[in-house]
Amino acid sequence: MKIILLTSGPFSIPCMHYLAGQKMLHSVVSPGAPNKNTVPIELNAGHLNIPFKRFLKHELWSELKNWLTEARPDLVLVFGCGYKIPAELFAIPKFGFHNVHFSLLPAYRGKSPVFWQIKNGETVGGITIHQMTESFDSGAMLMQHQTAISPGDTLGLYTARLAIESVQVISKAIEKLSNTGNDLLYPQNEDSASCFPGVGIEDLKINWETQSAKEIENLVNATNADYGGAISAFRGQPLRIIEVMQIQVTNPADFAPGSIIHADTNYGILVACKNTEFLRINIVQTAEGIFSGIKLTGLGIRPGDRFESATGLSGVQITV
Repeated sequence: MKIILLTSGPFSIPCMHYLAGQKMLHSVVSPGAPNKNTVPIELNAGHLNIPFKRFLKHELWSELKNWLTEARPDLVLVFGCGYKIPAELFAIPKFGFHNVHFSLLPAYRGKSPVFWQIKNGETVGGITIHQMTESFDSGAMLMQHQTAISPGDTLGLYTARLAIESVQVISKAIEKLSNTGNDLLYPQNEDSASCFPGVGIEDLKINWETQSAKEIENLVNATNADYGGAISAFRGQPLRIIEVMQIQVTNPADFAPGSIIHADTNYGILVACKNTEFLRINIVQTAEGIFSGIKLTGLGIRPGDRFESATGLSGVQITV
């Protein structure tokens, strides 16, 4: 089978190596200008001696169409594409375009499914390979694979695990296509569909007054690493919280959410949440750098200080 890999995410690299090793990979195509996500893709394609092409948004109708028409692939496998692909291109490959989506569709349609699954505290996710149509993430499904979301999984860790597991899923999907074509695709159940938007700055902000310790931990994990951490404030200045851990406190008193109840060089920083729950702050990023909670105690943070909700902050940038 002759396959073109269309991708903008480094999580496609294990799949790229597999397809190249199986002598199925015709070329790798990346949409948009070079960035920190697509440069590793280009470097890996070069290492594998696989042709690499880059197309800007306005070139999808012309140059990409010409590339596909000339290559005549059996399949275009899509692994993250920020642009809407012109529908007329779907008919060029023998088996069309199939997208690798990191959720169990029809749940968590949208651009950032792993972020939302971890933020919402899901314990099970997975991989869906589906035929692409004009409507995002709604085409008939070729293959699904379920993967647990373990306690403490961050966006980066879970995505990396899905990237590795996707190789086996893609291998089975290719075998199924080779044997039956698109005849055994099955429709998504629209009654159980959910769709989530792209991640905005407000989605990254901690609200100590309304969010539980578990909700804050989920948010922190969902923002690590692509979004640079969950946003809080301290003494009026924004900071990013990158890692936390829920802890039990013996005979806890009732503190205002966000209050620092303990800070020393042995245990680091303990913060009160609502409902008499507590978090240990393990890693933060400030304007001065990235620090452990223990390091912060040496920089003057003391019990009685308070982390503030980030709802009033403005001018904070999303790190991607």
